[in-house]
Amino acid sequence: MDDPLRTVVAGLIGGALMGMTFMTHMALLLVYHPPEVLKKRAVESTVSGLITVASVITFVSWNLLAIAMAFAALATQSSDRPQVSVAPSPVYLFIVMFLTVFIAIPAFIIFRDRRQHLVSELILFLGIFGLLIPNLVIVVHRT
Repeated sequence: MDDPLRTVVAGLIGGALMGMTFMTHMALLLVYHPPEVLKKRAVESTVSGLITVASVITFVSWNLLAIAMAFAALATQSSDRPQVSVAPSPVYLFIVMFLTVFIAIPAFIIFRDRRQHLVSELILFLGIFGLLIPNLVIVVHRT
């Protein structure tokens, strides 16, 4: 378990998956239900540059968070020979739950009218960061 590149790859897989699904979901929301501020700005000027920069920053941010969480999953493994399971480490799951609440509180305050979309994104976050990433870390360090 000395090779940090394997941990980075596990984090990048989870981050890319989260980034792609998050950006797809946000793109569909912006196309079918754009906020009033974006509608006004689109009339005055182009918003393609703003959306492109926001997309790149969001995608890179998900990847950086996933890499950090992969290293956290590696650091909190509870045994010498961890098994792929629903909960590889209770400490790691506590960290994921704390991050979920930390993300959910401001998101539900800011986006009150999009609660169902937020719930689906939070479930996706829990699945990727709570189940996929720690199990990927176990699998990539097994070989």
